[in-house]
Amino acid sequence: MKLKSLTVILFSLTSSLVVANESTSKYEPKSIADNAFFKDTKIVLSTKNYWKYLKEEAENPKTVHNAWGHGVAVSYQSGYLADFISLNADFYRAFRLAASDHFASRGVLYNKGNKAKSSNAGGYTKIGQRYVKLKAKVADVNLNGNIGWHTMKNFGVISNTTRLSPTTYQGYSATLNYGEVTLKGAYITHSISRDSPDKKQFKSRDGKHTIDYIATGDISLKNKFYSVEYAIGESKDYLRRQIFLGSIKPIDKLTIGTQLYFTKSLNNYKKMALSKRYFDKHANHYAADVKWQDDKWGAKIGIAYTDAKKGQGQLGYYHRHMSSHSRGTFMSMTQAGEDYLRHGERALSTIIDYKLYPDLTLGLTANYGEFKFRHTTVRSSEFNLFTSWIPTNNSLKGLTLWGMVGPGWSYKHKNRTPILRNGKSQTAQFLGAEFIAEYRFNLL
Repeated sequence: MKLKSLTVILFSLTSSLVVANESTSKYEPKSIADNAFFKDTKIVLSTKNYWKYLKEEAENPKTVHNAWGHGVAVSYQSGYLADFISLNADFYRAFRLAASDHFASRGVLYNKGNKAKSSNAGGYTKIGQRYVKLKAKVADVNLNGNIGWHTMKNFGVISNTTRLSPTTYQGYSATLNYGEVTLKGAYITHSISRDSPDKKQFKSRDGKHTIDYIATGDISLKNKFYSVEYAIGESKDYLRRQIFLGSIKPIDKLTIGTQLYFTKSLNNYKKMALSKRYFDKHANHYAADVKWQDDKWGAKIGIAYTDAKKGQGQLGYYHRHMSSHSRGTFMSMTQAGEDYLRHGERALSTIIDYKLYPDLTLGLTANYGEFKFRHTTVRSSEFNLFTSWIPTNNSLKGLTLWGMVGPGWSYKHKNRTPILRNGKSQTAQFLGAEFIAEYRFNLL
């Protein structure tokens, strides 16, 4: 497959370039302790307290999704041996502090049972990352590669999210950089979720089809005036996706951007029952935004539209992920859970932040979306107040406090399809809140 071949080529180039590196290297360490592999080793300890809450009535009279946990992480990164290879490992331990039924939707605590009952909520222990990192450089060409379990943030069509630990993937990835041009490729076969210690193989949504791999690659051109990126990826025989990203900076404070997402269903996706599919054949999402960033305040506003048809009177939806147990790259402003990505939906989003003090920021986010369903207009909206405190005092360096709270209005539905009464949608209210306290410091 072309995407798989891309990563093989990048790793072959890495191996070739290291020979050139070694042939020109003149550094001979005087002792083992002087070797960069040991001398440049870093160990970072971090703790994170995470609370995530949602009260909603979209599918029930009232449902509370509440999870609160505390995590500890130790990250080890060696220096480079022969300026080429290093070892990396991250250990995670999570503890349950509190949980309601339906806690699993928050992605904070491990579900130890088959149902999301409060009694099944627990902590976990795992070595979520363990991988070999490679690098090489000849002239202006830089090559980097990872082999093993590692995170992948906005890497082609694959990404990760973090709660008390990040989503990690097993496989290999490589990046080639030459000036303003960057080429990436990745091939992954398994994942460990952000709220679990379990190794999972990628699956179809109905669980009947195993997905052998996800392969992806992207190419980008970036400088201080503009950036352009094209990504493509496939979860084998399930979904194929293309992404176009672009932005320009007419002046230093202004950025204009666009994001285009195109997803095509493949054989094993089409074999699923319609109730398990998010859309029929294609799901596309189109977005654009404008951002103004000053010294103390910033404002960003975006618009978006989704095309994701689904038959038999059911409402289609653009799903961000490439399979069960994976996370998909998605940088549109319509990132509020499963909202604002329904077929025919037009969305308006904004975020405003103001730096009240050098270490204290206050802000507001708001979203509004509407679409037509059976000749009636269905609307969703929400707004949230947020704040972050990142102390500039050296004695508190590494500490971050972040909080958000706000109400929203959606509609009664079953599997996202509106439930109409007398031809009209029914309003459903919700309230969300989130708090994070994180402290990071170097042990070595």
